Amino acid sequence: MSKLTMPAIIPVAGMNTEFGMEWDASLVPVAPNYTALEAAVYECLHAGCTSIWIVANDDVAPLLRYRLGEYATDIDSIQRGTFVAFGNTKHLEVPIYYVPIHPKHRDKVDNYSWSVIYGANVAYWIHTKFSRWTPPDRYYVSFPMGMMDPKEVLQHRSSLRKGTPFYFSHEGKTVKDGLPLSFVLDPDSWRTAKKVITTNSSYYKAPPLGEMPSEPLPREQRHASLRYGLEDVFGSCPEGAVKEINSFYNLTSWSGYVKFISSKLGERTKRPTTTTMYRGRTK
Repeated sequence: MSKLTMPAIIPVAGMNTEFGMEWDASLVPVAPNYTALEAAVYECLHAGCTSIWIVANDDVAPLLRYRLGEYATDIDSIQRGTFVAFGNTKHLEVPIYYVPIHPKHRDKVDNYSWSVIYGANVAYWIHTKFSRWTPPDRYYVSFPMGMMDPKEVLQHRSSLRKGTPFYFSHEGKTVKDGLPLSFVLDPDSWRTAKKVITTNSSYYKAPPLGEMPSEPLPREQRHASLRYGLEDVFGSCPEGAVKEINSFYNLTSWSGYVKFISSKLGERTKRPTTTTMYRGRTK
């Protein structure tokens, strides 16, 4: 498996926030003409991801595609092309794909963490269709409501490929503690997280050997994993490299959103140029 291939997974489906608006919370503004989802894509470009897979259902995916488009440009390739002749020929386009949760999983196992697991699974199988040499062995997971400084991510770009799992931390906490903090998911972590969800998603009681299940569980125990948070699913994943970052804001709550907007990172956050991200609505 090639270490040069590292897809990004951006989970949108199943996200829980305090905003309660008619549109998806990933579209909250973090700067003029710049949304949290676009900031997550921009972060992935700094991390060196070779493709971006946004896990969003059909009710919101058309609007997200209208806003983002289907391509962006790798940050490192832009920098390498700055001081050479015909530098734009050095730019590497990063495709953006939109993946809906399979209907048979909905209302059964599709908690927020499942968007990460399902997105990685789809990315893997699509890559195997391209070539047997392209299946990835790691996936960079970026949460729209976890606001980070992309320049800090760029500093750790090489470390993201050296070993897995890899976790960004803030004040000693990672995604294993329930924070929407970016991390690198490897196959072992994927299998562990999937098992946590699927083994706790039953509707019926386990029947005697040789019989079909027929007796439902108590209502509060049915599809228990639907109520699992990030810490419940990824908390048991293998330990790995941890890199502390200075700037992180959890935008799932209104208080966290206010802290970000009034912070130094919020003050200097602005929409990237059209050289990097092409389709943002402009007037």
